[in-house]
Amino acid sequence: MVARLPATTAWVTAVLGRLRGVKPIPAGAAILEVGAAAGETAIALAQLGYRVCGVEPWGDARRNADRLASQLRISIEIANGRAEALPFDAESFDIVLAFSVMEHVTDIDLAFAEAFRVLRPGGVFWFSAASSMSPFQNEIARFSLFGWYPDVVKRRIMVWARRSRPHLIGHTETPAVHWFTPWKANRLLRRHGFVEVYDRWDLRRLDEGGAGYRMGLSIIRSSRLSKLIADVVVPACSYAALKR
Repeated sequence: MVARLPATTAWVTAVLGRLRGVKPIPAGAAILEVGAAAGETAIALAQLGYRVCGVEPWGDARRNADRLASQLRISIEIANGRAEALPFDAESFDIVLAFSVMEHVTDIDLAFAEAFRVLRPGGVFWFSAASSMSPFQNEIARFSLFGWYPDVVKRRIMVWARRSRPHLIGHTETPAVHWFTPWKANRLLRRHGFVEVYDRWDLRRLDEGGAGYRMGLSIIRSSRLSKLIADVVVPACSYAALKR
């Protein structure tokens, strides 16, 4: 786990760099990670100088996070809880992050409402999740073009896999049950009070790659159609939204 920390740190640094294009992030900002698992991301954020809390329902994962943080002499708090009922006061955080969590929650509306509640005014909520735009995905094995199946069919397959073929979904007890499109993400976020929603193509920085990357990103951003094509080609999705 310690060996993965440099890669995790590089990834969260990239995410925070993208969010700085949306709003300034104060030094020592308070960050909440929803679905903190074994604490790698929370520890990486703490090492970068942020005040970090996490929420994680699985006791073994929380204990692993505590051991790793103790080993590295890092101060983090990983609380017992779920995205739908965050155990924190309102307006406690500058940033809420959810890495590949929102597709697994039981009630997506409650999860978004809770992210909004715990954010301070001007705070930002960022999440990555499974996409309905792309046929490529990592949520279940052996189902070609699964991302394009109707959501109701995908949910039924996930319930069947959890009961009868758990190896297809990595033996998880909480398989994906939500998939996102740009219009669904916008609708849900704005329903719960968020404003100024940004997709992953808006968030990416031109200085993250070379000339080919900059040209490709500029083409993707040039029209709604080019964004949709890119969403089909590239798996998963991510969005950021501001709380006014």
